[in-house]
Amino acid sequence: MAAEQQAKVVYEYLHRQIEDQYVRNTIDFLLNREEAHNTLFRQSFNQIQGTGSTKDWGVDKNARLYFDLSTPGKYFDINNPQPSFSESRS
Repeated sequence: MAAEQQAKVVYEYLHRQIEDQYVRNTIDFLLNREEAHNTLFRQSFNQIQGTGSTKDWGVDKNARLYFDLSTPGKYFDINNPQPSFSESRS
């Protein structure tokens, strides 16, 4: 929703700066589209609010898990994958 609102601010600024009627018509279309997107996002957010979909699940050790597939050598066994933690490597 914030990105849609920011785009709307930019389009409003451009609309004030540009005098070409065809460009202004295009900007008007884009402004209306951003407003429609913002309305849809807001309706969706209100619909899921309080359902657990907006819960902050936090960061645990699994969120920090990654597999090093860039370093040469065998660091990943497809049959038995093991996590690599950056703090355990030197």
